Amino acid sequence: MLNRIGQLIAVLGICFMISGCAIYNSEYYIPVENQAGDAQPLSKNDVIRVAITHNYLDIPPPQQPGWMNWGYFIAAKRETEKRLQNLNYDVIDVGDNSKNDGHPTVIALVDSSPIEGSATTETHTWDAPVFTDDMGRTTLSEKQGVTITHKAYYYKVKLVRPEGKDNPLFTCLSSRDNMGGCIAPANPSGYKTIYSSYATISTDNVNYITNVDHLVTAVFYNYPNMMGKKWVYFTNTGYTPLYATDPNAPKPTDKK
Repeated sequence: MLNRIGQLIAVLGICFMISGCAIYNSEYYIPVENQAGDAQPLSKNDVIRVAITHNYLDIPPPQQPGWMNWGYFIAAKRETEKRLQNLNYDVIDVGDNSKNDGHPTVIALVDSSPIEGSATTETHTWDAPVFTDDMGRTTLSEKQGVTITHKAYYYKVKLVRPEGKDNPLFTCLSSRDNMGGCIAPANPSGYKTIYSSYATISTDNVNYITNVDHLVTAVFYNYPNMMGKKWVYFTNTGYTPLYATDPNAPKPTDKK
C-alpha cells in the first residue's frame, strides 16, 4: 500500500542525512600561505587604499567566456576593505568608482578569480522509498542521486609601501565598465612589501561574494599574528575557525 506521508518523511530524512541535498558546502577547508615582507609593519597610523591588480583590465567583454570573473575582483576589493576596517585600520576610497581621494601610505593589491581547469564532479546516490507498508517500512525503492561540481577559487593580497610621492601606485586607473574602483598600474615597482598572502577554496558554491568573503576572512584571521606562516583555516560557518594549523595536518573530519 502506498503510504505517501511515510514516503515523504523517509525521503526528507535521507535528504538531511546526505550532503547532496544541501548542495553548498557546510564545511570550508582553506589552505593559506602568508609571507612577511621587509617593510615597516602596518600600524594604526597608516592610511590604506585597496587597489585591484591591473589584470582586471584583461577580463573579456560581457557575454564572452570568463567575463563574469569581474565579480571576484570587485568582491576582493570590497571584502578586503571591510576586513581591514574591522581590524580598525584607516581605509580610504572605499567601494566602487574610487576618486583618488586622500593620501594613502599603504596600498593593498588584491586579486581573485576561479582557477581554470579545477572543476571536479561528484555524484551522490541513495535509495529513495517509493512504496511503504502500513508500518512505514519500505517495500520498494529506487536509486536517486545528485551530481555536484566543485571548483577552486583563489584570493591574493599584497600590502605594500610605495616609495616616492610620485609613485604610480598612488594613482588609480579606471576600467571600461567604471565598476572596478581603484585599479593598480601594470607591473608596479618601487615599493616594499609588508605582507602577502595566497589562499584557495574548493566549493560547489558559485556565489562569488560568499567565496571571496570566506577567503579574505581566512587570510586575515588573527592578523598580524599569522604573518609569515602557512596554515589551514577550517570552519563550518566561514567565519569562526574550528581549526587553524599546519597544512600537512589532517582535516578534523579525517580524524577518527
